[in-house]
Amino acid sequence: MEDNKKYFHALQVKTQKCVACMKCVRVCPTAALRIRDGKVQMDEKRCIDCGRCISACKYGALVPWSDSLEITKAKKYKVAILSTAYAGQFSDKVSYATAIKAMYHLGFDEVLEESMITEYYGKMIKEYLKSHPQIRPVLSSNCPAVVRLIQVRFPSLLPNVLHLESPMSVLAMYYRQKLHLEKNIPDADIGIYQIVPCISQVTAVHQPEGNISDIENGAISIQEVFGEALQVLPEAAHDDRKIEIHTKGLSWSVSRMEAADLDDGRIKTLAVSGIPNVIEILLKIENQQIDPYDFIIFHSCTDGCVGGVLNVENPFIASSRIRHIISIEKDTKFEDDQIMELFQSGEFKVTPLEGRSIMKLSSDIKTALEKMKRIHQINATLPGLDCSACGSPTCITLAEDIVEGKATMEDCVVLLRKKVKNNRKKVIEV
Repeated sequence: MEDNKKYFHALQVKTQKCVACMKCVRVCPTAALRIRDGKVQMDEKRCIDCGRCISACKYGALVPWSDSLEITKAKKYKVAILSTAYAGQFSDKVSYATAIKAMYHLGFDEVLEESMITEYYGKMIKEYLKSHPQIRPVLSSNCPAVVRLIQVRFPSLLPNVLHLESPMSVLAMYYRQKLHLEKNIPDADIGIYQIVPCISQVTAVHQPEGNISDIENGAISIQEVFGEALQVLPEAAHDDRKIEIHTKGLSWSVSRMEAADLDDGRIKTLAVSGIPNVIEILLKIENQQIDPYDFIIFHSCTDGCVGGVLNVENPFIASSRIRHIISIEKDTKFEDDQIMELFQSGEFKVTPLEGRSIMKLSSDIKTALEKMKRIHQINATLPGLDCSACGSPTCITLAEDIVEGKATMEDCVVLLRKKVKNNRKKVIEV
């Protein structure tokens, strides 16, 4: 465990805009947020960059961060890797090919699609399942927010997490080598940028968990790219360059469609999206209360990557558009056996993940046990309403905060009201 580890977050806290409405505190799945002195505070160890607080905050106190398109100017040869969610952001009037061509007009030398790699990645998953029969269910690692959720709340399940780089990182590793070998471009001149739908993927690029660092040079939000792409769509629409598009793999932007693609009758899959649902299923797995599945696909966002906070379109409209593209556009099959050779040589493996030590009471066992006992004693005196009015998400977290010196019993509004009421009664009786 790395107790002093510094954490990067693509979530920015603007305390001056906080009105202490408590909405963010109530939706945080890892109790990473508090309201203290009327302003929101974040526990960096607990935050998993799921983005739920961003959606809940209507005052701009919690906002996403991502790299700007400006950073691409630092590299001579620029490569964009489009998330499968990108295609669902444009109206049906804009063809998928035009949406891709727009990226060239934004200054990229090559544009890759995450959907290129999904068929190969599916093969990697199946080989992983075959070579690890003792691990069931295997849990997908493609959603960084879910991986971090497991680190914080379900560390016993970390051995079940698929130990492979994400599809976009696999594509980045493969293509970086390809450009260096085939086009003789120096690695220092190559800039590879993910175009992403959520802040957890921004965080994963800048601080990968168990992954190789510096695979990509940045992560740019779909929101920013979409706004710029709209400006160049007229040029892109008249661009007659021939490009290949890979539509079949776009299904991986929607969790249930990805599960359907992987379920070939020999492996049993389950798709789960939305943090509350993810937590419920992880609890069932931890307690061994779930049917025997081979592979479970988790997405912290509603319906999959189409639900990320860095998208511009409603997730259900986006998933509908993607299904439409898949049905009408001709798919180009991406073929390069070198990818499977790299996989089989172990190039895409990640190191075993560790849980996060989110609340270390003391390095001395005796002191830690005494603090734990105190926490339970305080919690027993609290009302158990989990109303969050104190600024902590639950009564037990308030008890923890009190023991850690970050709060006091007077922060409990319910107990404070009872105290005031009793004092008034005593005054009246006198």
